Amino acid sequence: MQEMLELASFRGNDDPSLVAAALACRGCLSGDVDWSLRIDDFDAEVICRCRTCGYERPVSLTSEQALRLALQDR
Repeated sequence: MQEMLELASFRGNDDPSLVAAALACRGCLSGDVDWSLRIDDFDAEVICRCRTCGYERPVSLTSEQALRLALQDR
């Protein structure tokens, strides 16, 4: 099965509830998600893992989105 690339759907200045909704689980739609930020020289992604069903997925980020998550309190 080929994995699809998912792109984050929030802006850097969006309300925290919109950021949380963008990172919610695609499997069970739970908002109870742990995430970890991965940034290298040219790319950024967040690894989202659902606490409810265990579904894990990478989500590609723009530099603005990565900065938002890097500065956000969990």
